[in-house]
Amino acid sequence: MLNKFQHGTPFAVTATHGTDAVATQTGVAGKTHTLTSVSVSSDKAGSILLIKDGTTTIWQAQVGATFYNATFPSGLSATPGNLISAEIDGTSACKANIAGITTGV
Repeated sequence: MLNKFQHGTPFAVTATHGTDAVATQTGVAGKTHTLTSVSVSSDKAGSILLIKDGTTTIWQAQVGATFYNATFPSGLSATPGNLISAEIDGTSACKANIAGITTGV
């Protein structure tokens, strides 16, 4: 069985912000971004992590005032041509990091 990540280009993106950190891999025509891991932190109780395909939320988790990471062995893929992003909210300090593979022509 061929691993779908075998022929892709790795990417890693990080973002820091006081109230809304958004780590974004920009969309490219004919390419598909697949997220394999996410790591976030926030100082806000009840903070929410959103993984987005363009503007559509495709995965979410309540993080709270802590550090959180997740891996996706099968990947979370954006629609071809769309960006993929992780967004976390905070009150004065939050960080978002994503890693994955870009595949396609």
